[in-house]
Amino acid sequence: MNKKFPITLIAAILLLNGCGSVRENRIRQDVLSDTSMPEEMRRAIDLKQLVVGMTQEQVIASWGLPCKWCYGTRKSPSGDTWEYHLPGADFLVVGSDFLGIGTGTYLYFDSSKKLKHWSQKQN
Repeated sequence: MNKKFPITLIAAILLLNGCGSVRENRIRQDVLSDTSMPEEMRRAIDLKQLVVGMTQEQVIASWGLPCKWCYGTRKSPSGDTWEYHLPGADFLVVGSDFLGIGTGTYLYFDSSKKLKHWSQKQN
């Protein structure tokens, strides 16, 4: 087995995660610089909480980008569904975001891209 493959794979995962962090930070800065945003939303973002009615950008500012390769992340004309890996959740596979294995926290948006509700998968 080629010993360079695992190193290359790890480097690619770290690079892709780094690109997401830059995007998350840019979205967070844009969202927080919006002076018309209600104080309730600003507080929720600072506390990394969710509020029904948040825009997708506000959710990203609060929780970061969703798991892009997870089976639960889907786009739909009637409303998107996002799946998240949350810190402290017990998933053993490093880089599982890239394998489609999520921890079961789902966010549901309406057709206008506003947060309707969220839930956690029951095991």
